[in-house]
Amino acid sequence: MFLKFVFTQVANMLKKKEAMFAFLILFAMVIYTFISNVLEFQGMDVAEMYHPMKLMLVSYNRVANDADMTALFIQLYPFLIVLPAGFGLSKEYQLGEHVYLSARLGNRTYKLSKILASFLATAIVFTVPFLMEFLLNCVSFPLDAAGDLSNWPVYDEQYLEGVGNYFMGGLYEANPYIYALVGILLFGLASGLLGAATVVISSLIRVKYNIFLFLPSLILLNLPLMLPADNLPFSVQWYDYLLLFDEEAKSGIFFAIAAAILLVFVAVGSVVSSRKDCL
Repeated sequence: MFLKFVFTQVANMLKKKEAMFAFLILFAMVIYTFISNVLEFQGMDVAEMYHPMKLMLVSYNRVANDADMTALFIQLYPFLIVLPAGFGLSKEYQLGEHVYLSARLGNRTYKLSKILASFLATAIVFTVPFLMEFLLNCVSFPLDAAGDLSNWPVYDEQYLEGVGNYFMGGLYEANPYIYALVGILLFGLASGLLGAATVVISSLIRVKYNIFLFLPSLILLNLPLMLPADNLPFSVQWYDYLLLFDEEAKSGIFFAIAAAILLVFVAVGSVVSSRKDCL
C-alpha cells in the first residue's frame, strides 16, 4: 500500500506543469549544448578531439572552452531543484486536500510517502536529461577521443594535478564513461535529496506564498559563501562536487558530512512532520 501510493505520487508529480517545465528547461539546455558541440567539433581529427563526456552540460571542464551555459546552469539550479516536487505538499495544505489524504492513509503514511515521492520525482527529472546527453555524446563523438578542453598535454603536471582533484578520481582513471554515468546518478540523488528537504520544510513550516520555498535550496547551496572558508585547502562550493571533471581541490569528508547532515535533516524532519496533527 505504501509503495503503491509512493509510485502514484511520483507519477502525479511528474505530470504536473512545474516538473515538466523543469525537465524541459534541462532538456533544452542539454540539446543546445549538444548541437553546439556538434557544430563546433564536426570533422575534427580524433587525435585532437575532446573526450565526449567532457563536452556534457554537467562537465565543469567545459568552462575552459565556453563557460556561458555552465554558468547559467549553476545559477538556475537552486531554483529548478524546487520545481518538480517542492510545491506539492504546500499546495495540498492550501487546498485542504491534506485533510482527506491524511484521514484516508494516516498522517504518517501520507507525509512519509509524499517526501519519498518528492525525492524520487526530483531525482528522475535531474537524471534523465543527462542520461540522454550521455547516450547522444557516445553515439555522436569518437569514443576513443581523450582530449581535455583545457588543452593541457596529458602528461603535463598541471593536467595531472587537475585530474587528481576530480571527485571520485579513481573511478575516472579506471573508466571515464563509468565515472560519468556514476556522476550523473550521484547528481540526480543529490538533487532528489535537496528536493525532499524543501518538502520537509514545507511540512514543518506552513508557508502562505509558495515563492518562499525557493529560499531553502538557495540558502543551502550558497551557505558555503557565508562561511570563513578562505583558508581552507579545499573547495566548499556545491558545483565543485556535483559537476563532473572539476579540477578544484576537494574534501571527501566535507562532502560526506554535508550529505549526512542533509540526509539526517530529511529523515528526522519526516518523522517529526508525520507525528504532527494534520488539522
